[in-house]
Amino acid sequence: MKEIITLQFGENANYVGTHYWNMQQQQFTEDNGGDSNVHLSMDVFYSEDDQGVGQRGRRYTPRVLVFDKVGNFGSLGQSHHAKEKGDADDIEAEIEAAQWDGATEVHRQMPYTSSAVLGTGCNEVSESRVRYWSDFNEVEFNTVQSLNSVSGVEFGNSLGEMNTFQEGGDVFAGENGRDEMLEGKFRGLAEACDQMQGFQVMADAHGGFAGFGAGFVGKVREEYPKSSILMYNVASGRASDMGSTQTIDAAIALATNLESVSAAVNMYVPSGLKKLYPRVQIE
Repeated sequence: MKEIITLQFGENANYVGTHYWNMQQQQFTEDNGGDSNVHLSMDVFYSEDDQGVGQRGRRYTPRVLVFDKVGNFGSLGQSHHAKEKGDADDIEAEIEAAQWDGATEVHRQMPYTSSAVLGTGCNEVSESRVRYWSDFNEVEFNTVQSLNSVSGVEFGNSLGEMNTFQEGGDVFAGENGRDEMLEGKFRGLAEACDQMQGFQVMADAHGGFAGFGAGFVGKVREEYPKSSILMYNVASGRASDMGSTQTIDAAIALATNLESVSAAVNMYVPSGLKKLYPRVQIE
């Protein structure tokens, strides 16, 4: 088989990625049910998950790494936190008991429940209920393997924000975070492939994850110089709706991607250029 690894960077890219995976899942469901004339191999975009067994004896989850801010995963983030932490609450309670003799109080935020999609496979969506891109999700992810929260705190931003292309690039350039991401989950996905043919990348067109994604793609090219990389930049909104700082950052992101990132990928597809850059013509 020739596997493809998908990388998603940022909120806009993850909205698009969510619908992409929903469409993939629907196609596979139709294929298994005999209603489709197109027969797709799940092994290309999906990996067999050894953490559970599906109804047919094999459980597949998307072969993807999803990057976003800590609070942007919605209900997916809660399941990811629960799986990663395990018994962390019990351990923390024991530590506090050993260090503090006084009374303690625990305050917990109510779990967020996604309710935007009215039933699996249903096209009816209540837009008023949408808070996160994961509200549209109908696919089962390996949350421990696929979900990656990123914070500007790593770059010294006390608010955890990553608002500009430069800030996102600086966060990725941080030695600890970069090595952990490349040598951890990413390396595990790549080495689990029998015959990897390449990567498809969805990244925000501007903002922190545009810079973060650009840095990540550059490292992927260094590690896999002969693999194919297809990159989509996802933009939303219009330049007229942005403040001056956002407009300047969007221009910087576009120029950097066209000059450096496009040289590292086999195919670069910027989207939303007419809305975001109405006076820019790219040849």
